[in-house]
Formats: sequence, C-alpha cells, structure tokens
Amino acid sequence: MVKKWFTEFRCGRTSTSDAERSGRPKEVITPEIVDKIHEMILDDRRMKVRELAHAVGISTERVHHISHEYLDMRKLSARWVPRLLTLDHKRNRVTTSKECLAMFSRNPDEFCAVLLLWMKHGSITTRQRPRTIETVGFSG
Repeated sequence: MVKKWFTEFRCGRTSTSDAERSGRPKEVITPEIVDKIHEMILDDRRMKVRELAHAVGISTERVHHISHEYLDMRKLSARWVPRLLTLDHKRNRVTTSKECLAMFSRNPDEFCAVLLLWMKHGSITTRQRPRTIETVGFSG
C-alpha cells in the first residue's frame, strides 16, 4: 500500500484526500427522476418496478426508495396507490360503508346476491344503459 502511495506522489499527486472516481454518480435521485417516475405511475398504475427502472435508467432498489419515501406510494394488488388517504377519501369510505351496512340490514339475501353479481361482472354502476339519440333543433 505504501509503495502505491509513493508511486502516486512521485507521478505528481499532491493531495491525500480521495480523488473523484469514475462510475455511477453518488446522487441518483434528482427531482426530474422523481417527477418522471410519478408521471409514469399516474399514467399506468399497473406498471412494474422493473419497467420503471428500465425506462428511467436506475436500479429497481432506487425506484422502490423513490416510490416509498418521496412519493408516499406502495403497491397494492398490482396497482400503485397513495399510502395516505385524504380526508375526503376517508369520508367517502365511511359513507359508503354505512350505506352498505344499511342495505345489508334491510335485506341480507338481496345484498349478498348483488355483491356476488358485482364480483362476477364488475361494477354494477358501469353497466351500459340503452341510449337514445337526440338531435337538437330537429323535429321529425
């Protein structure tokens, strides 16, 4: 080790502090990268960490760190969701839960049938209703 130091000082090195090293930069997390990851997650909440890391050009560990620490998001059931609910989200959950409890209290059998139907076919409120075509200013 001393021989290596002697050689370096002989070649012109004057400082004993560590020199800058080539390779990856020390700081990978920049505001631009955080914003880019956030936009990508909001565009497609089913995007995988590996895909995010590949698109941005950083490691999967850094993507995990950014999503958890900087964006306060975690992955639940294959979707990225905010970790903390807003007050409006909490109120909406309480209201919906009370409505479900009231429906169950009125008629438990019908509630279970509707729940099973919803689980089988998706959201009941998103069904297509028959639509009529109306034209403005045309009397026929």
